[in-house]
Amino acid sequence: MMPGDNGQFADQEAATFEGFRLDHAWDQERELGNLYARTLNLTSVAWDVYFLYAPGIAWEGDEPPQPTFWMHQLPAETGASRDLVLYPTRLSQEILNLLGSGVEPAHTSRADLGLQLHAKGLSNLLKERSQYSLEEIRQVVTDSKIET
Repeated sequence: MMPGDNGQFADQEAATFEGFRLDHAWDQERELGNLYARTLNLTSVAWDVYFLYAPGIAWEGDEPPQPTFWMHQLPAETGASRDLVLYPTRLSQEILNLLGSGVEPAHTSRADLGLQLHAKGLSNLLKERSQYSLEEIRQVVTDSKIET
């Protein structure tokens, strides 16, 4: 998707996510991105997208299911709605809505800050140390002039 992307770079990036219960893979042919582009009615490959699925939704058949909610960081020419451009506060609220009332309010600020850090490209902090206190994260947010 970006100049310089390749399998070796993808492997290096994937190594930075070890222990985070997620997978990071290289799709040179953009097969998955093209599948999601068709599902979302986009004019080009879907990448830098965030999908939320309600419990019970399963991928059955050849095409992925329509997400319950999604956001993106795609250019306008892809046909993606400008109303769905990544806004971390909204995405975190949609996550909480799907999780239901079992989420304590104290976790709301952590989820919101985590999404803001990712959206602003500050996730490199995780490469240095795996645990940060909420106060340390707030300081990074304040220093970076990210609205909380």
